[in-house]
Amino acid sequence: LPLRIIVGSPSSLMYLSEERPDPACVPDADQGPHWSCSDFSIPSTDHDCDSDWNKYIIGLDGLHDGASSEGQLRHDVNQYLRKSIDTSSSSKLSKVIRDRWTTKDIRFLFGSGDTVHCNVGACSNLCAAMLTGKNRLQRGLN
Repeated sequence: LPLRIIVGSPSSLMYLSEERPDPACVPDADQGPHWSCSDFSIPSTDHDCDSDWNKYIIGLDGLHDGASSEGQLRHDVNQYLRKSIDTSSSSKLSKVIRDRWTTKDIRFLFGSGDTVHCNVGACSNLCAAMLTGKNRLQRGLN
């Protein structure tokens, strides 16, 4: 049986590459449901995320063997992934995840009114997540 995965208005999204929406694509004010962004780049070092902006759960870094300690989420995910994927290096792991993603039927649903700013607790306000949008709708449209 074919499987379709439907995700409803997630707090944050995982990016499968190092590129994120350009800063101009992440305005502080809501732009509404017709917002469109087509400019992506690797974030500069001008933000406060240090080197964490591409770590799992927003990106694919930090899932390879030895990248985290036991009891941390990234370590637990690595233990799960290593059952079927070579997790010895970040680049190998990222490639397998990207390749497998293309074989999945995944749909994302976002509400046109889901525009509450993440700084008030409506979604993840981690630095890495804020680089992708200031509210759930903006993150989905980006």
